[in-house]
Amino acid sequence: MIKTQNIKISANEFFRLIFSIYLKRRWWLVAWIWILIIVILFRGHIGLVEMILLALILLFQVIIVAQYWIYAHSKDNRLYLLSRYYEIDADQIVEQMEDGTTSTIRNERFIKMMKTSKYYLLYVARNEYIYLPVVAFASLADQEWFEEEFVKKIGI
Repeated sequence: MIKTQNIKISANEFFRLIFSIYLKRRWWLVAWIWILIIVILFRGHIGLVEMILLALILLFQVIIVAQYWIYAHSKDNRLYLLSRYYEIDADQIVEQMEDGTTSTIRNERFIKMMKTSKYYLLYVARNEYIYLPVVAFASLADQEWFEEEFVKKIGI
């Protein structure tokens, strides 16, 4: 069994995390939008229709970023920002939060794992996950044990 260090994430870090998840899932959409913007900008003549289309596409991008920022800074999501640590063994993860709440999740409940450069995201539902920072492990040996024993055991 391993115990992580205390984990506390700020609202801005949470925004970067959820926005990076969005970009990983929708990179192709963002790429097509920016290709369309570049094509419109580098055409010889930009008419009124192209200007309106360009403005709407850019507004769409700004609205998406704003929605994620508002969600990350919402008071309804304080739960994600509470300090916590995890006790992990081969069969389960026990989450201890700073408000005294404890939750146990058996490894059979995890359906997917995604790794970013800074986090392990362990999904228990399509849009519900546990974020576990890579730096939360006390040592490299603990991180390797987590990857070999826990991640491998849940079959992801």
